[in-house]
Amino acid sequence: MIKGSEGRGRGPIGHAPSRVAGRPHDLGKPATWALAPSDFAFLWDECPRCFYNKVALKKGRPRASFSKAFGLIDQAMKSFYLGERSEELLSGMPGGVLGDSNRWVKSTTIVVPGCSTAFIIRGRVDALVHFDNQTTGVLDFKTSEPRAAHIDTYGRQLHSYALALENPAVRHPTTVNAVALLCFSPAEFEAEEHKAALSGDLCCIEVSRDDTAFSVLFAEVICVLEGPELPPQARGCPWCAWNDRTTERCWSTPYERCW
Repeated sequence: MIKGSEGRGRGPIGHAPSRVAGRPHDLGKPATWALAPSDFAFLWDECPRCFYNKVALKKGRPRASFSKAFGLIDQAMKSFYLGERSEELLSGMPGGVLGDSNRWVKSTTIVVPGCSTAFIIRGRVDALVHFDNQTTGVLDFKTSEPRAAHIDTYGRQLHSYALALENPAVRHPTTVNAVALLCFSPAEFEAEEHKAALSGDLCCIEVSRDDTAFSVLFAEVICVLEGPELPPQARGCPWCAWNDRTTERCWSTPYERCW
């Protein structure tokens, strides 16, 4: 089981290692990794090398030009549902109110048993649900079709938020008893004069928590980050191919032209 180093939420553990700059396996010193919940949505599955490059080497993928449009849709959804009752979104969910849109969360330093390095989780939650029984739910907004194959993947992101809330760096621990996705699938476009709108299906899906499986995932991630070599790139990863071509061009180009 993953535990916080200060005895919050999941229980006490010994002193956590400190962070050092650079690649810790090259320096022979421990580190504390900063992990973003969103990276577990798809990046880890898509390509372990891209994940390593972003976390360990601070070399993330270029931002997609269309990402702003999805962000605007998500923000509009958050504004619309802020203050709404949770039981009206999902049948069977405890009664409560949606609030704390775009709240930043940060965990205390967390150690995975058997690993020499630690990690923190840092990210921004789409919305929290403040239940009437004084517990909390995590709600993530997605502009996509809720495919069954993606539910577990998105669930990792929700588990990360829950872990950070239950083992916070500041404030008191928050008991998270529900995590869910609110998925909007645009299908139709309407316009009138200078106004336009998208419409489509909307559904709320509760994700079952499996903290044991999530602990195994984090142990695998930390082992890759601690490893002495870069992890293998995924077959056909376009970003790794692009990085390889860029690196090859830089080695054969005068310094001032490449940088």
